[in-house]
Amino acid sequence: MAQTNKVLVVDDEISLVQLCQLILEDAGYVVRGAVSGTEALRLIHEDVPDLILLDVMMPGMDGLEVCREIRRRYKEERPYILMYTADDRDLTRQNSLRAGANDLITKDTPVHELASRIGDFITTAQQMAYSMG
Repeated sequence: MAQTNKVLVVDDEISLVQLCQLILEDAGYVVRGAVSGTEALRLIHEDVPDLILLDVMMPGMDGLEVCREIRRRYKEERPYILMYTADDRDLTRQNSLRAGANDLITKDTPVHELASRIGDFITTAQQMAYSMG
C-alpha cells in the first residue's frame, strides 16, 4: 500500500529534506522535497500529495502560513498535513491545529521511526476520508 502514497517534505534545511526523502523512499513512499513555502505550494499545485511533512519555522513564508494557504486552496481533507518542528510547546501545537494541520510530530522523533509514524498518519487520513465518503 505504501508504494502509492505520495509525501511532500518541506523544510528549509536541505539536508533534512534529503534525509527524510531517503528514509521515506526506502519505505516505499513516492517523495518530493521543497526547501521553502513557495516551492511547496508550487509542487502541491502540480500534484497534491497524500501527506505533507511541513516544518513550522522557516524563513519567509513559515509553515503555519503554508498550512493556512493549503487549506484555503484545497478544502477537502486531503492532503493530510503533519507539522514537523523542534518546538514542542503546547502553543506551537495549538497554532498548528488552528492553521489547519492534522497533527504535529517533533524533530526529536528518532529517524528510524519516521516512516512508520508517517504510515500511521496516512492510514488515519485514509480511514477518515473513507468514513466521510
